[in-house]
Amino acid sequence: MKRFAHRGVMALQPENTMSAFRLALDTGADGIETDVHLTKDGELVLIHDETLERTTNGSGLVSSYTLDELRRFNAGVRSSQQEVIPTLQELLELVRGESIRLNLEVKTDVLRYVGIESRLLDTIESSGINPSRVLFSSFNHETVHRLKKMRPDIEAAILLAQPLYDTVGYLESVGADSVHPHIDRITDEEIQSLQRHGVSVRPYTIKTDAQLDRCRALQVDAIFVNDIEWASKTL
Repeated sequence: MKRFAHRGVMALQPENTMSAFRLALDTGADGIETDVHLTKDGELVLIHDETLERTTNGSGLVSSYTLDELRRFNAGVRSSQQEVIPTLQELLELVRGESIRLNLEVKTDVLRYVGIESRLLDTIESSGINPSRVLFSSFNHETVHRLKKMRPDIEAAILLAQPLYDTVGYLESVGADSVHPHIDRITDEEIQSLQRHGVSVRPYTIKTDAQLDRCRALQVDAIFVNDIEWASKTL
């Protein structure tokens, strides 16, 4: 069972920062999960919310600023650290020589970010990263569908926060490969059914020993955790 560092190792470093991503490498994570937004000038930046208030000392929509303007805000302010909002390019450069996978959650479920799919694929292509190391996910399943039509060779997952009727059939209609469900919104039977159909299941976000034991017993493909060392010791 693989372990993805959720927004980097956000239990110990400010989420979605280079410090959190570096710690994921240092602690032996199998993957890094991060959230991708588009700036006013078309740059791909890594931050969870559509707005700046919760994780930085800025305010307003990420998409209303250029990259240079966003760089003036501190993404580590809640932890009394100095961090800039990173770009996807910077993360790709960090992991270029590593084997770790990247789960890029495309944040188009609130704002649509027209053209973000092409921008993502161009950035990955120019980075030299093997596409097999990239995994897309989104709560906007239209985005997943578009990405799979553009690059069917890159794995893409639907994010689920609630039960879904005929998930296997739905995956086929979307063109998606795998499912990332909320751990408390999917049953053991539903996970096992997906597995019987060859679908990878990666629940989020695993925070308790009981959740970890459940995922281990079900032999899910991977889990998303805030603390890689905690998950490693428990496993």
